[in-house]
This record gives sequence, structure tokens and C-alpha cells, in this order.
Amino acid sequence: MSEKLKKKIIIVVFVVICIVIYKLFLQGVTAQGIRDWVNGFGILAPIAYIGVWAILPIFFFPVPILALAGGLSFGLLEGTILTLIGAMVNSTLMFLLANVLAKDMVTKYLSNKLPAKWWNKFYKAEKKEGFLIVLICRLIPIMPYNVINYVSGLTNIKFGSYFIATLIGITPGTVIFLNVGDKILDVRSPEFIMSIVFVIILTVVSLILGKYVSKISEKKNIDKKTKNGL
Repeated sequence: MSEKLKKKIIIVVFVVICIVIYKLFLQGVTAQGIRDWVNGFGILAPIAYIGVWAILPIFFFPVPILALAGGLSFGLLEGTILTLIGAMVNSTLMFLLANVLAKDMVTKYLSNKLPAKWWNKFYKAEKKEGFLIVLICRLIPIMPYNVINYVSGLTNIKFGSYFIATLIGITPGTVIFLNVGDKILDVRSPEFIMSIVFVIILTVVSLILGKYVSKISEKKNIDKKTKNGL
């Protein structure tokens, strides 16, 4: 059996396992359910929460639910610290999984999960531009966190740039969603309302930044074509 065939078999098995696990065990899991499960570990609850964050997104579990659970379980400050630790462990794992296991088979699958415009930017990104693209995608709340992890591992973006951009990019959204989880039992509180406002502001600002990077990227492409033409 060739090395290439072995890799394809591993990828197929991995994807099937992810889908089966999500369908059987994770579909329908709520923030409240995660909080109850995590709190069941007593003094080890923080470790359990980090573990949940490190593993579940691999199976495309929606991370906003995890963030809300962190707010419910630990409040804003402790929840933010624990979430950032778990998210960075997870982001590293998913990046390396994609980088080691696949550059062929899952590429087509993941390309359909991101807008074509952003997918192309990931693949054509240079070092500095790659950092900005990951950073902006992390800032946009509607961008699928799980897919960005895997897609980044399929590209030529350096791990160091990916790691730093991820840490910076997920921090604002983490704080906001943790605060939503912390205040969700009192939806009429000023803090909860402000959290929703901040989600909207973060989305708008990140989309504006995205357009700015797009213009810079397009200008660079035009300049390259002009230079090559000369």
C-alpha cells in the first residue's frame, strides 16, 4: 500500500469518526449541559473545561456554546483565562492535524465552508498578509472558528504567525461571549445588553478591517501584474 493511499485512508477514517461522534454524542449539547458536566468535577472543573475546549471543536462543535458555558461556570475573569488556554491548545491541535494528515482530500471539503474570497486569500497569502488574514478572520464572530483552524494548517502560513494572530484575534470575542454567558441569567441587565452591542460592534469593525486588507491585497496583485507586464 502506497504512502499516499495510507494517508487518504487515515483522512477518510478521521472525518467519518468526527461526524459519527458529533451526531451520536454532541448534537444537541447545550451550554447548560456543559456547565453541569464540568461542575461535576468539583475542584478539577477548570481542567475539565480546558479539556472540553481542547477536544470538542475538533469535531466541529460550535465554540460559542463552549464560551457561554465558560461564562456560566466560571464568570468573566476566570472563564476568559481558562477559555483562552483551552482555545489555544485546541487551535494548535487542529492546525497540526490538518498540516500532518491532509493537504489534498480535505481541502475541497473545507473550501466550501469559507467564502471563496477568504479561501483564496488564505491560499495566496504571504507571511505578513497571512498573519493579518488569520487575525481578521478570528475577529469576525460569524467566521467558523473550527474551519479557520483546519484551513490554516493546509496553507503556507507559519505556525508562529498563526498562533499569535489567533491569540490576539480570539481575545475580544472570548471576553464578549464569556460576559454574555456570565450575564445570561439576567438578560435585562445593562451588562448583558452591552455584551450584545459589543458583538455587533466587533462584527462591523472586523468586516471593515477585512475590506481594508482586501484592498491592500488587490493593490499588491495589480502592482505585481503591472511589474510582470513591464
